Amino acid sequence: MKSVLVKTDSKNYPVYIGENVFSLLPELLRKHNLPKRIIVIVDKKVDQVFGSLIRRKISRLAIQSFYLPLISSEKIKSLKTVIDIFKIMFDKKFGKDTLLIAIGGGTIGDVAGFAASTYMRGFKLIHIPTTLLSAVDSSVGGKNGLNFRETKNLIGTFYQPDLVLIDTNFFKSLPDLELISGFGEVIKYSYLVDKKFYSYILSNYKLLIKKDVKFLDKIIYESIKIKSAVVANDEKEVTGLRKILNFGHTFAHAFESSSSYKLDHGKAVILGIVSALILSYHKKLIDEIQLHSMLQLPLKFSSSISIRKLNTEVIYNQMAYDKKNRDGKNKFVLIKDFGEIMVDNDVDKKLVIKSLIDTEQNWFKRATAGL
Repeated sequence: MKSVLVKTDSKNYPVYIGENVFSLLPELLRKHNLPKRIIVIVDKKVDQVFGSLIRRKISRLAIQSFYLPLISSEKIKSLKTVIDIFKIMFDKKFGKDTLLIAIGGGTIGDVAGFAASTYMRGFKLIHIPTTLLSAVDSSVGGKNGLNFRETKNLIGTFYQPDLVLIDTNFFKSLPDLELISGFGEVIKYSYLVDKKFYSYILSNYKLLIKKDVKFLDKIIYESIKIKSAVVANDEKEVTGLRKILNFGHTFAHAFESSSSYKLDHGKAVILGIVSALILSYHKKLIDEIQLHSMLQLPLKFSSSISIRKLNTEVIYNQMAYDKKNRDGKNKFVLIKDFGEIMVDNDVDKKLVIKSLIDTEQNWFKRATAGL
């Protein structure tokens, strides 16, 4: 088992990573003195496969428990879902001495985290991510978001969990495309530090589909180390440092929204990284040799992720709702080199459109070639 201690101004908390670490849940709840009145919000599919295990472990410690299985999708990231959770908390008389455990992917974590951060002004929270995407992204850092009027994460809070438990056994039942989706965020992290992590992933990415436990442990551990270091220095996006975690995301969120969320987040991030790299090239921040080198990894997945022809105007207009924007200007997180990330709010629309067109051409060219 590996662990990372996430340190923030509001709270420090451990992240435990490894095969079969879920079996340690009762001991960890005792170790960290967490409440024994427990609400579990769980992905319905996860509950169907692991429900008996989950209930058996929690029953060893809980003096009161309630399980709420939800169908995981962007549609549940709504105020309606949160109000339904509030009603359960109220009707079942769950008080301040309550622990909310989120078991599932990012949408489950967002809804549970938002509920935990707002009901009775907040109570204890554990994230147990069951997808690679949520393991390396949303489970750590304290962001909780709800969608509003077709715009992703427009309503949200910063609220750190008390513990994160990442058991790679949960990933063994994931389909290949789900793993690839999660890999988008891992790829993103590889640009935020020196080239060593990028080179390791590029050389070993085929181990992802094989669900190699050592590979999964390593990429999750390294990703969380990178994210926790950024979050520790800019928990609530005050200094601007945390914005580097949004590399590729201005494009990605626009891709998601413009597709009515038919393109999921992780796959949109891979596509968004390609666009951000190309825009960095058009802004003369990187040269052609750097661009070719940096595109190698995300384009490995072009044949696995199908996209329709991009409506560049719709996508560009959707960027107006991005939370990074200030003074009515789109902000793009761009790259100068591995480990050298910058935010640019002076990007001409023509360059953005050109980058989208070039993204589409590169994507379909590689997909057709089967590379």
